[in-house]
Amino acid sequence: MLPREPRSAQEACDVVAITHLAVAYAEAVSRGEIAEACQTYAVDGELHSPTTEPAIGRAAVTETIERTCADLEFVFQTVHQGMVTVDGDTARARFPITEWARRRSDSRPIQFLGVYDDECVRTADGWRFARRTLLPKTIGKPEGLAGRVLPLSPPAVWT
Repeated sequence: MLPREPRSAQEACDVVAITHLAVAYAEAVSRGEIAEACQTYAVDGELHSPTTEPAIGRAAVTETIERTCADLEFVFQTVHQGMVTVDGDTARARFPITEWARRRSDSRPIQFLGVYDDECVRTADGWRFARRTLLPKTIGKPEGLAGRVLPLSPPAVWT
């Protein structure tokens, strides 16, 4: 089912803002900045994943993701163009992702394909994730993924 198109200029701006939110999360995770990535969640936001217990509240979400990434030398997450439907101060979104990682303990490469099914809420600080549910499509051990890991600098401040 296709999402309906934005009905107004404000809804179109909201779609862009929510897409930006998803990209900001992926970009921060890819730099290893988990606390920064979790600022995309509402204070009472939730993370649901088949590999972890539900995390309720931004602090719990941060702890869960930090624990998940603890043995990873790096994570590189690409968020693909998603579908967003806005309804006033709430929205639904689905963003496909590709994630590459390598475990620190045994250098095992990881490739993950999935979808974030998101419920978003407008807050005083802008759009935030009220609930993210990670839906795996595939997870595997790709051939290769060798090479040196280089640090990513945060983006320059854009005005």
